[in-house]
Amino acid sequence: MDNIFSMPVIQTEDLTKIYRNGFHAVTKLSLRVEEGDIFGFLGPNGAGKTTTIRMLDGLLTATSGTALIAGKDIRENPEEIKRIIGVVPESHGYYFSMTPFEYLEYFASLFGTASSDSGYLDDLLEKVGLADKKNVPIGQFSRGMKQRLGIAKALVNRPRIIFLDEPTLGLDPKGQHEIQQMLLDINCREKITVFITSHLLKDIEVMCNKVCIIKNGCLLEHGSIPYLQEKYMKPFEDE
Repeated sequence: MDNIFSMPVIQTEDLTKIYRNGFHAVTKLSLRVEEGDIFGFLGPNGAGKTTTIRMLDGLLTATSGTALIAGKDIRENPEEIKRIIGVVPESHGYYFSMTPFEYLEYFASLFGTASSDSGYLDDLLEKVGLADKKNVPIGQFSRGMKQRLGIAKALVNRPRIIFLDEPTLGLDPKGQHEIQQMLLDINCREKITVFITSHLLKDIEVMCNKVCIIKNGCLLEHGSIPYLQEKYMKPFEDE
């Protein structure tokens, strides 16, 4: 069971997004993510996962409900919140003529991080396994290498929380495993809260200690992996 007395680092109450055409993408979503969690947001394509992340990172405005990041309302403190989060979207916008080091240096400058801190950027590239590719144009990268670079970019501002939208989508099994292990290491070593969307149960089982299951914009379940296993698998084990 969740510890109801601990302060969540992400909390939503009745978070709702209705688009202009009347489509309910997310409906009254209430969830809580504790500091240090690897939180899995699981659901089929079109369930409302990307819309939720975009509301949490400030790219979309909720129709109703509230979303708090580190205790601060995303509507009232958007710039402050953006400084403590990192985002790896499903689709990246890369500058293919840039090298990975130049790419990270550019985003470091946008965040006001000292671009001269080359040691930190080198450490990021080492952390994601791209140290030997720091001067190779991004246009020559595979999808898996681009995904690694996207994770490095999400860490460039030293965030407390990172959001990843389908981080292993389109990768082969080896690439999926490498990304999974990388995120586990980042969570363990850097003490960063990780919020992952996926439609792949394997992603969630391997990485996450908590999970929310969403379908058609509505919350179906929310709890720890052992809790959900006990709830749904125990009846079959007893037969």
